[in-house]
Amino acid sequence: MHITDIRFERFTEKDYSVVSELISKDVDAGEDMLRLLSEQPELFITVSLEDKVVAIAQVNEPATQSYVTVFVAPQFRRQGIGSATVKYAETILREGGTQKIRSSYRSGHETSLAFARKLGYDNYFSSTFMQRIGDPFLLDKLPVRPYSDEDYSITQSLYAKAFHEMRVRVGCFPDSVIAEPSEKDRKAWNEDAGDRFVYEINGEIVAYSHLSGHVLSSISVRTDFQGLGIGRRFVMFLCNEIYQRGHEKVDLWCVSGNYARSLYDSLGFKEKYMKEFLQKSV
Repeated sequence: MHITDIRFERFTEKDYSVVSELISKDVDAGEDMLRLLSEQPELFITVSLEDKVVAIAQVNEPATQSYVTVFVAPQFRRQGIGSATVKYAETILREGGTQKIRSSYRSGHETSLAFARKLGYDNYFSSTFMQRIGDPFLLDKLPVRPYSDEDYSITQSLYAKAFHEMRVRVGCFPDSVIAEPSEKDRKAWNEDAGDRFVYEINGEIVAYSHLSGHVLSSISVRTDFQGLGIGRRFVMFLCNEIYQRGHEKVDLWCVSGNYARSLYDSLGFKEKYMKEFLQKSV
C-alpha cells in the first residue's frame, strides 16, 4: 500500500450505507461519528483504497480552532491510512488558517491515545456523555422565551463569560479566553433561533441555552445569578421542550470537573461513557 494510492473525497449521500457498515465493525469507536454523520454530513470525507472505502474522517471547517477525528475499518488499521488521513486534514486546516486542532477518543481505548500522541496530539480535557430517558418534569410556567436576534450581544456575553469561568474552575484550559462576538456567529445563531432560549428575571436575561435535536448542547447562567436554582429549572424546561418535540431521550456533554455534574445526576441523567479530548498546535 502506497500513500499515493489513498483517495480522499467529500462524503455524499450515496456513501452512507457503505460507511454505516464500515462503522458497525467497531460501534464503540464509531457511534458518535455515525450520529454526527446523519446530522452534518458536510463535515465528512471518505478515504478509499483501490475503490474501497476504508475510512471516514470528520474535518470541521477551518477556524482558529478546528476539529478532526478519523475512523479506520478494523481490518485496515496499522497500515498508515489513519496517519495519512490526519495529515491530509491538517494540511487543509492549516492552509485555511487553523492554529489548533482538537480530536477525541472514548476513554479506555489506549491504542487511540497512542496513535494520537504519535501524531503530536496532547491530552486536553475529558467530558462525559450523559443521557436522560424518563417522564417530563412537573414544572410551573417559567419566564423563558425563544431567542431573537436582538438578544445576541447580551446572550453571547453571558455565554462566553460563563463558559470561560467554568473552564478556569476545571483547570484543564490554561488557554481559555472569553470568546468575542462576531457577525458570523450572530448569523448562525439567528438561523436556528427556534432552538435557542433565554431565561428572564424582571425583563433581564440571566440564562441562555441552545438545543440541537435531542441534545442540550449548551446552557449557561449569568455568573451573578448562579446558585439560585435557575439552572435547575431551566434544564427541566429544556428537557420538557425536547420531549414535546417528539424525542424520547435528552443527551448532553459535561466536562469533567464541572460543578453542573451534580445537577445533571440529580435530574436523572446517567453517564453513558467518557471521551478524552486532545489538542495540537499547527
